[in-house]
Amino acid sequence: MCNFIEDYPGDKARTLAAAKSMADSMQWCDNVDDDLICRQLASGEFRLYMEMIFCDAAEDSPRANSFSVVA
Repeated sequence: MCNFIEDYPGDKARTLAAAKSMADSMQWCDNVDDDLICRQLASGEFRLYMEMIFCDAAEDSPRANSFSVVA
């Protein structure tokens, strides 16, 4: 597996199996505190972040047209 995003459309089963095998060998996730994750998901900051990510369009914001992007 070279890149999950590129490989997945061509061979879903093989790509998922390779990703699962790689995830099973990761040791860092053994030390994850499940309670901490649940507290973070329940936080107001996380809900705001989700609103920003899943916003349908910039026009949903009341002042979206008053901002400009500088490149």
